[in-house]
Order: sequence, then C-alpha cells, then structure tokens
Amino acid sequence: MKKTMNLVAIISLLFFTACSTVSKKTETPEERFTREQIKNWEVTIDENLKKNAQLPEWYGEENAAFYLRKTGKMSQKDFDFLSTLSKKSEDKISEAEMEQFTDLVKKYNKNLPREFYLNDENIKNPSGLVKRMVSESYLRMSNPSNHIFREVADTKEWDQIVAWSKQADMSAKDVTKLRKLLNKFIKRSEFFDSKAWYNREISGRMNNIVHIDAKESKSKRERNNVNAKALYIAYPEYFSKMDRWDD
Repeated sequence: MKKTMNLVAIISLLFFTACSTVSKKTETPEERFTREQIKNWEVTIDENLKKNAQLPEWYGEENAAFYLRKTGKMSQKDFDFLSTLSKKSEDKISEAEMEQFTDLVKKYNKNLPREFYLNDENIKNPSGLVKRMVSESYLRMSNPSNHIFREVADTKEWDQIVAWSKQADMSAKDVTKLRKLLNKFIKRSEFFDSKAWYNREISGRMNNIVHIDAKESKSKRERNNVNAKALYIAYPEYFSKMDRWDD
C-alpha cells in the first residue's frame, strides 16, 4: 500500500511540474495569430480553446470549433466570416480581418468556462447509485463513498442516502431530492479528497482535478469544476456525460 501511495505521489509531482511549465509558456497578455493559422481557423480555434480550457467538458470533449457551432456560441455571422478566411490566399487576409479573428477567439475563450450541476435526468440509475455509495462506505480502504460518509454528509443527509438504498426503487420525488443533495455536496470545500479518489483510479482526468485543487486560492468556479468532475469520476456509470449537466 505504501509503495502504491509513493507511486501516486511521484506521478502527481511530475504532472504538477508539467502543468506549471505549460502554464508559464501560455501566459501571454495578447495572443497573435499568423495568416496561416487564421486561414486554417477551425484547427486554430480548436487548439486554442483546448489549451485554455480548465476541463475538457468545457468544450464537450470534442472538436472545440464544432462545439461552438453546436451550442450556438459561434453565430452564423461568425461562421460565415470564418468560412471566407479559409477560401482566401494568405496574402489576401487583411490586418482588419486578423484583428477580427483575434477578437472572436477572445470572445469564445471568455464564453467557454462552465460550472456544472446535476439535473434529475443526469442521474441514470439513482437506486444503483445510493446502493453503491452505502456498500462502499463500509470498506476499510479510503474511497469516495466512505469519504462522503465521514467528511461531507451530515448525519441526517447520510441517513437519507441509507434509507433510499433500502428501497426497491426510487420515486421521481426521491430522485429530485437526491439530485439536490448531490448538488449541495458539490458546493462543499471538503468534498474532494485526492487520496480517496486516487484509490478509485489513477488517470489523466484525476491528475487534471488534483492540479486545480492544489491551487492555494480557488475561485468558486474552480471549486465547482473540481467537485463536479470528482463526483463524475467516482460514479461515471450512474451519470450522463458532464457536458450535458446544467450550467
């Protein structure tokens, strides 16, 4: 067990160092794009937004330019302008068009950040979820469920989860109550514990939220992003994909 935790610490340290290096490289007051990048606007926007996104779920874990179109964050007017750029030779792209493109990328990056909260329909198997939470809470090895039991939920809240776990099924009203309870948990600073979650899995997506959580002063959005993603990682089979969650 000790060797495993040492391995986790080494992996985490390497990831933090890499993230810190990337962060320093990308902290520029003003991004400038070449005419070649502007002509290939879809690739450029995709790469730029992914570089600046805190979580892949901010752009639906897909092509970021397509995500902007799909969600309406890129208007038809914007799309028509960008389409004309791809048809021009590089020497025909004007300074004014370069400035307009830069402004659009700034706008997309500004509108990209999200906070994630559950709707009732995001919980795919509520009865199975509470049963798993309760059964895992009895395990000796630290895990998300027994961390929630010990450190996050108060006695009344956990008793309610236990009561639901004893039912054959949950009513629509029960699901709504469960959804509201989980959204309360997401707001609490003590919700995420890296040791408990690393015992669930060691992965890039885990390292992502551990890196955010390591910041000394986290914004409300950063705390939400860590906790919401942690909830999803803990029980992925019981939730719809995060990009479908409420914002």
